Amino acid sequence: MGLMFVADWISDTGFARRSLLLWVLLAAAVGLTYWECRERGYRQTVMLWWVSFVAITHVVGYIILRLVPRPPRDD
Repeated sequence: MGLMFVADWISDTGFARRSLLLWVLLAAAVGLTYWECRERGYRQTVMLWWVSFVAITHVVGYIILRLVPRPPRDD
């Protein structure tokens, strides 16, 4: 979750702070991962690894999508 704040600092408009939808989608992805791991009977360490992996990849993907398609600035 801390990387979302870094993404907000990178963003010119502070989009991550105002977008409740992004937080809801991240929470839903992490929650569904937790649910799926619990259903499969994974150990707690494996479950924690999967939840961390999903959270980190979603946040890194958000940062990449905010930086890559950024139009050039006219200075």
